[in-house]
Amino acid sequence: MPLRFQNRIIDHLSHDGYRPTHLRALAREMRISHDDKPAFDEAIHTATENGSILIGNDECIRLPALPDEIEGTYRSNKRGFGFVKPLQKFREGDVYIASGSQGDAVSGDQVRVAVSQKKGWKKGLGSSGKILEVLTRGRAEYVGTLFKRGKGWLAQPDGRELHDPIIIRDATSKNAKAGDKVVFEMLHYPEKDYYGEGVITSVLGDAGRPDVETQAVILAFGLHQEFDEESKIEARNATKHFEETGDDDREDLTKTFIFTIDPPDAKDFDDAINISYDSDKQEWELGVHIADVASFVTIDSALDKGAIERGNSVYLPRHVVPMLPEVLSNGVCSLQEGVRRWAKSAFIRFDKKGRVVGQRFSNSVICSEKRLTYIEAQALIDGDEKEARKNTVTGGEYSTQLLETLALADRLAKTLLARRRRDGMIELQLPEVVLEFDEDGHVIDAHPEDSAFTHRIIEMFMV
Repeated sequence: MPLRFQNRIIDHLSHDGYRPTHLRALAREMRISHDDKPAFDEAIHTATENGSILIGNDECIRLPALPDEIEGTYRSNKRGFGFVKPLQKFREGDVYIASGSQGDAVSGDQVRVAVSQKKGWKKGLGSSGKILEVLTRGRAEYVGTLFKRGKGWLAQPDGRELHDPIIIRDATSKNAKAGDKVVFEMLHYPEKDYYGEGVITSVLGDAGRPDVETQAVILAFGLHQEFDEESKIEARNATKHFEETGDDDREDLTKTFIFTIDPPDAKDFDDAINISYDSDKQEWELGVHIADVASFVTIDSALDKGAIERGNSVYLPRHVVPMLPEVLSNGVCSLQEGVRRWAKSAFIRFDKKGRVVGQRFSNSVICSEKRLTYIEAQALIDGDEKEARKNTVTGGEYSTQLLETLALADRLAKTLLARRRRDGMIELQLPEVVLEFDEDGHVIDAHPEDSAFTHRIIEMFMV
């Protein structure tokens, strides 16, 4: 707990608007509750002891000043300059690195910096310095497009880490040609007056081809496509355990009318809902059911470590790089229609004005009754079954219970939206863009995502 508070305290002290203040005032600013005050005080003591914060003679709390040398992560700008984000936070913030002062450092490198000016290279823009040494390279391989200049070969790097072309000495040894997308390993990093040099490790194919560009993005961002054998074994064993294990310790919701609403091209189904209305009490009960991934991924397992390293699933055009093996992400951890699944369930009760009046949580087993798309669900709410059938993925009949439940969901979502607007909710209307592809993966059209209110229904229920 103190570590969580310590991080919160340091983040608060690093805000531009923070002014050094006393302990009691800081606790008020951070809205520390009476119950959390002991943990907060312990975090202050720990942060003071390890030098993360300072308490001055005036008893005001502040971040320490920059020392003469720091270590941090360098980020460059295509105009030549860059910034180093210190590993420890200081009151002056990031350190500005002028063009020519970066040595052979490139974006993502861990570096050691001599801080030469602590009062800011420009008013309000922190301090400046010079990179003395690259401690650790952020990466060794990059992706770029090969081209010829005179008798020499160069690669124009993708992404933002390297801005100038890289000299390629061995293009012909890999049978690469001009216009190919290539992966190259750095031999010499660029410096002030010199291009970097690299060697091709693989040729992806013609730049501009959708499959080649997708692979280039995956490699450029260091996304992990494959899972190690230990993770695969753990995933298979977890699936087998689920299939062979009973649900005695879980709340049985398999007879509850639960359904999902997702895009038509969704592959994994993370959340499902059910809803009921008590006309006597004039209360709704909303059930939100989230796939219980934690039951399949144990702490410090290969799956857990791999998921931490990946951070999240990555969705590219017509391609997904999953955080977990597909036997889990598209299998037992996906709330598919008509199959038994484990979930974490939250039940929230709302009064007629949309205010929360109660809640409870449980480990559950569910069976989704219906998979709906956003447009399909909206059409059913609007009473247009013909339009709904045009946008269905699973087909089948629409039961009276489904239609009544969708109507309840629509009413509750609009009630919650009205209450949140009264409470000052900020609304950012930023429609997503949907891309249309031909058979080869080329983009042939782009248009805003549909504006069905069912998107808002799920938003209202999940937040």
